[in-house]
Amino acid sequence: MQLTQRQIVLAVFGMLNIMNVIAFVPVLLGLLPDQTSLLIVNSIVTLTTASLTYAYWHGWDYARHIIVTGATLVIPLLLREPYLTQELTLLIFLPPILALVIGGPLWVLGSAGGVLSLFLAQSRGQGIYTHPVTVIHFLVVVAGLVLARMAMEAALHAAQHNAQQAQEARERAEQQANVLQQKAVELEQRSEQQQRLLDLVATLETPAVPLADGVLFAPITGHMDSQRVQALTARLLQATAAQHAKLIILDIAGVKVIDQGVARGLLQTTQALRLLGCDVTLSGISANVAMTLIQLGINLDGLNTARSPQEALAQHFATMKLQAKTNGHITNN
Repeated sequence: MQLTQRQIVLAVFGMLNIMNVIAFVPVLLGLLPDQTSLLIVNSIVTLTTASLTYAYWHGWDYARHIIVTGATLVIPLLLREPYLTQELTLLIFLPPILALVIGGPLWVLGSAGGVLSLFLAQSRGQGIYTHPVTVIHFLVVVAGLVLARMAMEAALHAAQHNAQQAQEARERAEQQANVLQQKAVELEQRSEQQQRLLDLVATLETPAVPLADGVLFAPITGHMDSQRVQALTARLLQATAAQHAKLIILDIAGVKVIDQGVARGLLQTTQALRLLGCDVTLSGISANVAMTLIQLGINLDGLNTARSPQEALAQHFATMKLQAKTNGHITNN
């Protein structure tokens, strides 16, 4: 679990309040001399600590500095013998430790220097706090606290920097994802537009125009390939079914070159149309195309041909008239 600096400071304030409450126990039980003055001092310290905790909880950041300063001043002033000249008390390390947790390196040095100076002033420059070994031990501990705080701040800054870089990386990734998504949408829209244009071009390049009742005219121009033949077959089948056509005049006068695959594809187209009950007449066969069909061995037997759409239409009308006469003759008989 990762704690923030604010949570750590609040935890320290909470421990100090608990220590202040515990300090009332020996006073109330009469285990210490001068109980009245100690009770007053403990009450003041407890109320002050509780007030600073409340202030920090509501956002007053200076409360943590005041608590370090107060501990630095109060601890040396409240201690009595034998902890002034004869015995070393661990309370001398409390202000620097508080500064380590809720302050900074300078606060550690300031609180250590302040508390040591006050102990020396209280002991009038005599006793254990003037011994070089004691001073050296104290300074070594303080130096360790300063280095520990510097390491903590370096780690905190590194973590914040890494978190910031991670956040920036996430933002860049989100921006790139949004850009890619937008480009994908644009590409999809362009693809749809292109497909609509291609469909429109395909429809316009080989229209199925009604010439008479049940007769459709489909002119083919330009270069033919297997893909165009397949698209032509699909459109003609759809038009035949929709308009109930009986004849489609497939004019290839605009086709200059034809190969075996295209020729077979046109034959398959006519066969598919016949399955729908629609006859097909192939008109406009040029000399080059006719020669190519002969060289390729393409058999057009069974496929009606005409030199022009007009001739194909005339053949259709003649056939219809003949069928009508034949039907009338059978009816009269």
